Amino acid sequence: MLTNRGARVGVLKPVASGGIPSEDGQLLQKAAKLSGSIYPEIVPAHYRQPLAPYVAAWKEGVISLDKIEKAYQKAKRKYDWLIVEGIGGVLVPITPAFLAIDWLVNWKLPALVVARAGLGTLNHTLLTVEALQKRKIKLLGVVVNGYKGKELSEKTNVLALRKLLKVPVYGPVKFNPKYRTDLDLLAKDLSRLGLKFFYE
Repeated sequence: MLTNRGARVGVLKPVASGGIPSEDGQLLQKAAKLSGSIYPEIVPAHYRQPLAPYVAAWKEGVISLDKIEKAYQKAKRKYDWLIVEGIGGVLVPITPAFLAIDWLVNWKLPALVVARAGLGTLNHTLLTVEALQKRKIKLLGVVVNGYKGKELSEKTNVLALRKLLKVPVYGPVKFNPKYRTDLDLLAKDLSRLGLKFFYE
């Protein structure tokens, strides 16, 4: 991992849903080896309900996009590398007039799509890639994740995506509960699949 090589790595999840603190935010914090006091900078906005931000806002109020913008700009200045995690998909509505993908456009970020291994992933992945390409967002590739080998579709989806897309398709990444506690193991396994930019 970059942190093991002395790089200052920042992480940001612009908004999280489903509890405070968020599990995703805590995993990002652990991966980047950042102190506990940094957590509010990693996840600047929260919703308690496990809903898309636009829907959660009906009861909890609209989050401040300006607050998130300031958190991003601060992290961008502070770290050598900054990894921004999405929320639920690129077209998830944050407000009626703002989608998650708008952050990628505004911040000029490249995207790495993480797709599930099983049935339905061809449609979801193709729609996601189409949305990114329509907005001229650089696509680093697609990672097919959570492979368990129990569905026939899992055994064909990687090959199908490689035939359908003109971007790198990595995987499948086999489901391994150890990844949640051993992030170095995850990074090494991703490297073996060819994600050198992720590890080196």
